[in-house]
Amino acid sequence: MLPGQGPGGEVQHVDGEEQAQLKKCKTTAAAMAGKPVLHYWDARGRMECIRWLLAAAGVEFEEKFIETPEDMEKLIKDGRLMFQQVPMVEIDGMTLVQTRAILNYIATKYDLYGKDAKERALIDMYTEGILDLSEMISQLIICPTDQMEAKISLVKDKTKNRYLPAYEKVLKSHGQDYLVGNRLTRVDIHLLEVLLYVEEFDSSLLAPFPLLKALKSRISSLPNVKKFLQPGSQRKPPLDEKKIEAARKLYNVNVTKLKGPECSVFVLKVKAYDQLRPVWYNCRLVVIDSKTTAATMAGKPVLHYWDHRGRMECIRWLLAAAGVEFEEKFIETPADMEKLIKDGRLMFQQVPMVEIDGMTLVQTRAILNYIATKYDLYGKDAKERALIDMYTEGIVDLIEMIMQLVLCPPDQKEAKISLVKDKTKNRYLPAYEQALKSRISSLPNVKKFLQPGSQRKPPTDVKKIEAARKLFNLK
Repeated sequence: MLPGQGPGGEVQHVDGEEQAQLKKCKTTAAAMAGKPVLHYWDARGRMECIRWLLAAAGVEFEEKFIETPEDMEKLIKDGRLMFQQVPMVEIDGMTLVQTRAILNYIATKYDLYGKDAKERALIDMYTEGILDLSEMISQLIICPTDQMEAKISLVKDKTKNRYLPAYEKVLKSHGQDYLVGNRLTRVDIHLLEVLLYVEEFDSSLLAPFPLLKALKSRISSLPNVKKFLQPGSQRKPPLDEKKIEAARKLYNVNVTKLKGPECSVFVLKVKAYDQLRPVWYNCRLVVIDSKTTAATMAGKPVLHYWDHRGRMECIRWLLAAAGVEFEEKFIETPADMEKLIKDGRLMFQQVPMVEIDGMTLVQTRAILNYIATKYDLYGKDAKERALIDMYTEGIVDLIEMIMQLVLCPPDQKEAKISLVKDKTKNRYLPAYEQALKSRISSLPNVKKFLQPGSQRKPPTDVKKIEAARKLFNLK
């Protein structure tokens, strides 16, 4: 009998402490019964794609909503949030954080992740593009009001001219019902979710893409998906005034409503710093010549990027640690980028891009996952891979924060440096075993990569930033 229940199971009056204990017992009971337990606030956010994937797999799940700041603090103090943030999912005896880690584990467990490493590489690559598009749309709610019109125009442009054409082209290229392997995988579910968001945002954007509209109808008709789309399911609605007000109280943020004909959007003026992205994330160039072709034919991966760390450096590190020689083609002119886009070599019109094993891969995580799988650096089973993904995502978050400092406006630099130092010292580094650093640095391939003269890149300096500004015509 649970706290708050009578002998016959009826609910009795409980005080605050008993109510908290009741919630804990219910969560434990759900986990023991084999149901995943999802911890988040009662909104879409970064948990919605997880809800979608579980629902499409026909998996029942429990939700434990974070309703007060005290709920969040308790999870942190109990040591259940590795990086002091949600989403968090309890599944198969594990406590997983980091959205991608959770999605990868669920997709593997329920056979929605392709039949081999090459199919998974395509699924990862397509999924990352979907997540980029979803992120752009979802971030409109925290866009400053004076920037909203320009931001909406940018999102519409990229949706119509970069992302949706890429998926329409994939479907047209093979003429099959699904994106990869002619069977349902996670990427079909993710794509349906984002297509519905696009419709909410501006339904006219889907009009020029008949194959995407057909896929949307097809996937929506699958029994598990159809059930999830019905009223009363655990699918979450768009943010409204009530949700925004709840967020304001929960996270102590200021809220205003955007007024205008474009769309009904709510703006959260968050006290935390903006989610800036490095210039190399959106402006990436590449050059192709006969040497590139020769290197590819010789079996060496060919890396296309500019001569800098950016989002390619972690790929260089992983290849070096695996003892794999690789070629690099550095950014030289904007014309090179235009040529590569016109040649159809960059699925989302951006780099990093790596040619490997007859594939042309974009999206950093997709590239890393393929290399890790190919060279046996990705754990022995799904549970180990889930932990590797979770730890890796935390590392990526920390690296991203540090990289963004170089683009920080001078008047915000001091505050951002302070924030990065605080999170590094009190959130990320404590989550890892410090002894690993010296041990891993001593491995032969890593030690070689750390020596002067290797393909490892130095930190960004003013000279590099100025070169990037000229190269990409940035003001």
